[in-house]
Amino acid sequence: MLKFLILLMNRARAARAETHLRPRIWMIGPMPLPLNGQSNYNATITRFFESQAPTTILPTGGTGAEKIVAGCLLPFIILFFLRRDDHVYTSPPGQNGVWLFLPTIAALRLRKLDHIVHHHSFRPINLGPARASRVLCRLGGPFQRHVFLSARMRDGYAALYLTDQQKSRSFVLPNAFFFYDEKGRTAERHGPVTIGHLSVITREKGVDYLLQMIEKLAAIRSDFRFCLAGPVADAALKQEIVAFCERHPTISTYLGSVQGDAKAHFYEDVDIFILPTRLVDEADPLVILEAYSYGSEILASSTGCIPERMRLPSMLITFDLEQDVRLLDRVITEVAEQRTVISQACVLHVKSMHETSRSDARTFFAALGLTVPDPRETSL
Repeated sequence: MLKFLILLMNRARAARAETHLRPRIWMIGPMPLPLNGQSNYNATITRFFESQAPTTILPTGGTGAEKIVAGCLLPFIILFFLRRDDHVYTSPPGQNGVWLFLPTIAALRLRKLDHIVHHHSFRPINLGPARASRVLCRLGGPFQRHVFLSARMRDGYAALYLTDQQKSRSFVLPNAFFFYDEKGRTAERHGPVTIGHLSVITREKGVDYLLQMIEKLAAIRSDFRFCLAGPVADAALKQEIVAFCERHPTISTYLGSVQGDAKAHFYEDVDIFILPTRLVDEADPLVILEAYSYGSEILASSTGCIPERMRLPSMLITFDLEQDVRLLDRVITEVAEQRTVISQACVLHVKSMHETSRSDARTFFAALGLTVPDPRETSL
């Protein structure tokens, strides 16, 4: 805890000691470690900030003690270390961590500093209205500008928390802007159609439901393969996965956690990626971008930003088991007959999402005095 306090103060002092004519960007939010979707995004956007402007990173802490220290110290840093022309980008902690973040927002309001609030979770929408989110928006008032991952996310959040002025000043910046591999990897797939799922495996990600789908599908056809990848902390769920693979050894494989080349090989083998997530926080899953980039068709649940990301609305999962199995059965047949055509269409779809997101990115980053490089000149 003491090391974390010293870290924050040293970074604030170093920023104050430097003499730059250009405004500084203060990046405030969860940063690795621990690594998760939000901290991964924060690390990525911070690298972009650092490439264009003086940037100071103020993490909000990983442990409970660190979060308390940040909640107390960050307002002090804002009150005494930030310049009037500096830019402030915030990525509030999730769940109850928002309460510890509110003094930081109050300090920004007291200094009358415009600040960005970037949202990465659908929790305040799915479980709203939430008192902490209401307070956050009221504290920020006219000095607060919100960033959302999709238009649907913006509209849902605005209906619960934002004034008309706040909504009109908000931005949309999809994950497709940063998390897109423009090289593409349309794989030459052979053999039976392969169904796959990759995540930090939990029941909230719908893996138990996916096993039910594959079990029922296996009763009507056997000309497919099923591959599951990702770490499992739930011992009971892991046992269910192991038992499933033992019952269906000829069609199913569990790879465990995969990274690097192993992760690439997983996507190269998968024709149909299934994401039946029921996670209340689910917003704009990176696995959808990854799977499409490798030319995999996707079936996914209608939660968060997912409906806006799907290549075909007909590929949305309903959680009616009979209906979803019929859908999967049909898609396997279609993929088997048009493997290359469908794979190429998926790659083009994710490329289109990225190109559309560049327009959103130019609008957002202009507010911070930054520019989006031409992809022909440099890569992000």
